[in-house]
Amino acid sequence: MAVNIDASTAPSTGLLRVQEWRPLRGFAALLHKENSAWWGTRRWWANALLWAGMLGGLVALVLWVLPSMAELAGDPSVAAAGGPLAFGLEMGRSLFFELGTLALAIGVIVLWQDAIVDEKQSGVAEWLLSKPVARRAYILAKLAAALLAVLALLIALPALIAYGLLSLRGGALYPPAPFLAGLGIMVVHTLFYLTLTLMLGTLFNSRPPILGISLGVLLGGSLLVSFFKPSIYITPWIMSKTAALVASGQPAPPELLWPPLVASALWCLIFVLAALAAFEKTEF
Repeated sequence: MAVNIDASTAPSTGLLRVQEWRPLRGFAALLHKENSAWWGTRRWWANALLWAGMLGGLVALVLWVLPSMAELAGDPSVAAAGGPLAFGLEMGRSLFFELGTLALAIGVIVLWQDAIVDEKQSGVAEWLLSKPVARRAYILAKLAAALLAVLALLIALPALIAYGLLSLRGGALYPPAPFLAGLGIMVVHTLFYLTLTLMLGTLFNSRPPILGISLGVLLGGSLLVSFFKPSIYITPWIMSKTAALVASGQPAPPELLWPPLVASALWCLIFVLAALAAFEKTEF
């Protein structure tokens, strides 16, 4: 929706009248605030260094150091994989997509556990909503800023480094299609926990239940799958393994690929709608 600015009042008052779509009134200003909290402070480069260094460093370690150590120890997995090089590439890819997917889920939970709670406790949310601001604009601005930061700093940058390391170690460009397909699964998995945490922030006024529920869903899922296997079709709990499998270029069973993907995307939408509905009813 275009924003129309009436500049006729600017010379006399120094103010600009902004006309916005009423259901999302205040979205542009709130989005600017949220983006400034990320890109106008050291927060962006601190997270860029953390995630690129952590995931990239682990991948480099597995690619160059682990194969030699495993070979010296007489690990039969090295020979089974086709030698140290193939073993390192397999382990590096698995580490980034399988362990990295879980690490990113924990990361977004920790980073956004207090995105709304902090402002509710400090009175900032109440002060912002005392202005001509739509409540749904408040939630959607936080979500939009979070999506940009997560995709750029937590996913794209480490993925670019991991791709470069895999290509360098292999002596040729790693096949981009399976890598991007695995990355897409990682994105959906991460967004599931981002939107879940955002929704919980509208339902609770303290961090413990937000952390407890979101981490419980993440870490308890692997245990529940062992007892109730149909849960893999309606949750993202198997998607870290699927991402690693798809990134290797091997065909994933369709029943283990598409149902969890579609279900997780629908859960993301449900969490956002639930957050909007809950925040509309929040009293300050």
